[in-house]
Amino acid sequence: MKNRLFLTMVLLAIATSTRVFAATGGIDWMYDYSTGLERARIERKPVMIDFYTLWCHYCKVLDAKTYTDPSVIGSAKDFVCLKINAERERQLARQFRISAYPIIVFLSRDGIEIKRIYGYVTAAVLDAALDGILNDKGTLDARAEKHKKNPGDVEMGYLYADELMAKGQFKEATKILEKIVRDPSQKRKADATLNLAVCRFKQGSYESAVSELAKFSSRFKSSERIDEAQLFYGLSLLASGQRGKGVDVLKRLQERASAKWVGQEALRQLTLAREGKG
Repeated sequence: MKNRLFLTMVLLAIATSTRVFAATGGIDWMYDYSTGLERARIERKPVMIDFYTLWCHYCKVLDAKTYTDPSVIGSAKDFVCLKINAERERQLARQFRISAYPIIVFLSRDGIEIKRIYGYVTAAVLDAALDGILNDKGTLDARAEKHKKNPGDVEMGYLYADELMAKGQFKEATKILEKIVRDPSQKRKADATLNLAVCRFKQGSYESAVSELAKFSSRFKSSERIDEAQLFYGLSLLASGQRGKGVDVLKRLQERASAKWVGQEALRQLTLAREGKG
């Protein structure tokens, strides 16, 4: 019963994401840019980057007043949040043309800049900016219209399904991905197969996810997304009650993953699984 309760808690934590809040209940900050973008791609989340320096007064005020606000913390959970010391990461600061502090830069999950905010802002202003980005359906509507006009275009269908997944509309994405997987042209076959398995996982169809992820790992061993597939495979095994197999998959992934964030996440999930054993 205790193990079942623990599993339920883990599933609640990963139902919409494979991450949870930091132990303090504040924003789950990351500090490595490339790892953050990797996570954003896998979790299909936009990115918020706080460029700061140790001597910047308003950077400290931002930390003390704005980032501790419950509304901001709540909205930030749908972002990958990065804190970058601009004096230590000079090349990255130059890349983003950072010349004053603080500056908050928002990126799409593909690393494309969406918006930036200069200087100190109140919690209300930042929360409004976060909500505006999350509720922007411009890309989704545009891809939906293109898919409607040409439903036989595999690439457009794939991109539309991917955007649906980013908005949490997994049921709708599943319908499109099922058609792509069956398409004889084999276009986007590997990516669509993995995304379909992720949709199964997100909708609670853990046994189906296990089956499809196992097939993906067997058929597309050379895919650059193989680490991502193995992460969801391990989580799906845990969620379907196959704890031993799930732990084994995550352990191997933690030791061998070429994708840095995936290895970190596998370790975190292993820690949760081991704590739930006692």
